[in-house]
Amino acid sequence: MRKVKALVACGGGIATSTFAAAEIEKIAKGVGVDVAITKHPLADVPAIAKEYDICFVTSKYAQDIGTPIIQVNGLITGIGEEEAIERIEKSLKEVNAQING
Repeated sequence: MRKVKALVACGGGIATSTFAAAEIEKIAKGVGVDVAITKHPLADVPAIAKEYDICFVTSKYAQDIGTPIIQVNGLITGIGEEEAIERIEKSLKEVNAQING
């Protein structure tokens, strides 16, 4: 089984994405999904998204990039955190099932 390749993107690709990546990694372990996370600035997403199985963003992002996009701002703000965690769990399970059968 291969790891789910996940992109985590925020405005600058440093602080917020680092926090979000750590939380997503914990969530992935909790649902038994092996994930490899890379962090980038939001501006890089259109150019590199196709290299990933899933993309997590810390702010609104509407452009179709050919890769599932999950908004995780609830992890950062605490507003809607439970819903964000549920979306992350569900999306990681679905992507893992798609790539690993």
